[in-house]
Amino acid sequence: KKEILILKYDFLNIIGLMTGTSVDGIDISLVQTNGLNLKRLNKNYFYKYSEETKSFLMEMLNEDININLKRKQYLDEFITNEHYLALKDLDIIQMADIIGFHGQTIYHDPVNKTSIQLGDPIKLAKMFNKNVIFNFRTQDIEFGGQGAPLAPIYHQFIIEEFNLKLPSCVLNIGGVSNLTYWDGNKLIGFDTGPGNGLMDNYMSIISDKYFDENGTLASKGTPDKKLIKSFLNQDFFKKPPPKSLDKHSFINFYNELLKKNYSNADFMATLADLTIESIVSSLMFLPHKVNSILITGGGYRNIHLINRLEERLRLKFLNEKQLGIDFDYIESELIAYLSARSIYNLPITFPSTTGVLRPLSGGKLYNNL
Repeated sequence: KKEILILKYDFLNIIGLMTGTSVDGIDISLVQTNGLNLKRLNKNYFYKYSEETKSFLMEMLNEDININLKRKQYLDEFITNEHYLALKDLDIIQMADIIGFHGQTIYHDPVNKTSIQLGDPIKLAKMFNKNVIFNFRTQDIEFGGQGAPLAPIYHQFIIEEFNLKLPSCVLNIGGVSNLTYWDGNKLIGFDTGPGNGLMDNYMSIISDKYFDENGTLASKGTPDKKLIKSFLNQDFFKKPPPKSLDKHSFINFYNELLKKNYSNADFMATLADLTIESIVSSLMFLPHKVNSILITGGGYRNIHLINRLEERLRLKFLNEKQLGIDFDYIESELIAYLSARSIYNLPITFPSTTGVLRPLSGGKLYNNL
């Protein structure tokens, strides 16, 4: 009987699935990767959540975590069914060896070493008759890490792939902002502070939009620099990495701002400047001055935010057009990359990225039997 053996570090066809804290939908990428290299196949898709689904998920993310844990089985199924709908009509399913399934993060508490992702990998494996990798953060937490950020090892790959001038950073401005530093020797990764989350939340309250397009509204306002300065005195911003955040970590600042009765433009300008100043102050923790910064995440499209950041850092950011890759799918590529590293037992988190005791692999294989 002939057996097919996976040779060490063979390239696999892997689908990466990612839905972030913005809960607008599911990013999907099919790539060829062995966890050391990655070949993009231009097989990227976005499954947009319906308005009902988005509203339900936003409501769920703002609920008390204890309420959600009581309903966890239902929520796991709900998230899994959405991923099934996202994939079922795509031809990439036939091409895939493995599905990398991150699930929906509903809670992240680095202090108490807890990170909860919704999803049922066994159900997804049976639905598609495919092996599924899930639970990327659990092992890291069990060995003393914070379970986040997961992106640094993939960011390091991108820095090396495009031969960016070292020391180099990848700055991802999503719901929260996180930064990866690589100088050819030391890999550092940490959350820097708020990203788009607070701004998006306010826009959804004052308008029928989910974000401030191009940062137009923020650009018309005046930030409250005094309030920002006092907020940046908090322990988190003074603490050296590794460190990570939950989406709700800055709710106090948000509530303080609400009391001020500012115009919408001033409110948004203050939130934008909080994101900018927290990124600027985070660079003091890096061992060397950065020569190049690649910026990704939804914040990349906020022209006001990027212009202000470039002014403050006196650095030009590299963008997706220069590199020829689509930044919208970096996180779904990341999940595929981490899935391969999981198969080959390569580390995905490190003492300098999550605080884990030693470099550690992660992700658990759920087979389709």
